Amino acid sequence: MLHRKPPKLFFAGTDTDVGKTYVASLAARVILNHGSKIGVYKPVASGCHTNEAQLVADDAVSLWNAAGKPLSLELVCPQRFKAPLAPPEAAALEQKQVDSKKLADGIKVWEENFDFVIVEGAGGLFSPLANDMLNIDLVQQLDASVVVVAANRLGAIHQTLSTCEAAAKRGIQPVGIVLCDPTGTADDSTNSNSQQIQKYCPVPVLGTIPFNGTEQDAEFLTLLFDSIHD
Repeated sequence: MLHRKPPKLFFAGTDTDVGKTYVASLAARVILNHGSKIGVYKPVASGCHTNEAQLVADDAVSLWNAAGKPLSLELVCPQRFKAPLAPPEAAALEQKQVDSKKLADGIKVWEENFDFVIVEGAGGLFSPLANDMLNIDLVQQLDASVVVVAANRLGAIHQTLSTCEAAAKRGIQPVGIVLCDPTGTADDSTNSNSQQIQKYCPVPVLGTIPFNGTEQDAEFLTLLFDSIHD
C-alpha cells in the first residue's frame, strides 16, 4: 500500500519580523495538544549563531520545541548559514550554495512519520531560498497549503493584499491569513486591519494573535488543519 502524504501548511510572512515563527510554533503546539503527530520543517535558515561549534537556527529550535522535539533538530533545518542575509547570499559568503534539491527532499522524512507537517519559509513568498528558487517555487514543489502571516500594524493591508494577489498570479491561493502583534507596540490600525483586508481580499482572515499569545489564542488554527485534512 502506498503511503499517503500528510497535509502540509507552509507559513509565509509578508515581510521580515512579522511573527511568522511565533505563529507557526503556536500552531504546532495546538496540534500537538490535540493528540496529532506534528512534524516541523525549516528548509533553510540564515542569520544563524554558533553554539558548541554548530550553527543553530533559532526559528528551527522554536518549531522543534513546540512540536515536542520530534526526530532531530538537524532534520528540522538541514541547511544553515551565518550571515543575516537571504539564504543564497549568506551561503555565498561561506563559498557555498543552497542545495535546491535538498530543500524539497528534506521534507520526506517528515511526510513518512507524521499526521501533519508545518513548513516555515525564509521571508516572504517571493524571497529567494536558493539561486534558482523562491519560497513560492518550493510551495509548488511540496504541494503545500499556504498561510500568510502579517504583522498587525500600519501597512498590513497593502502587504497582505499584495502577497495574496501575487500568489494568485502564480496559481497559489493561500488558505488563510493570520495577523500577529510581534512587538507589543500596537498602533491605531490594529482594530481595523482585519476588516479592511477581508473587504478586499478573497482569502479569509483566520484570526489574530496578540503579543505574547498562547495556545488558547491560536486555537482557531485547529479548524484550518481540519479543513485541509481530507
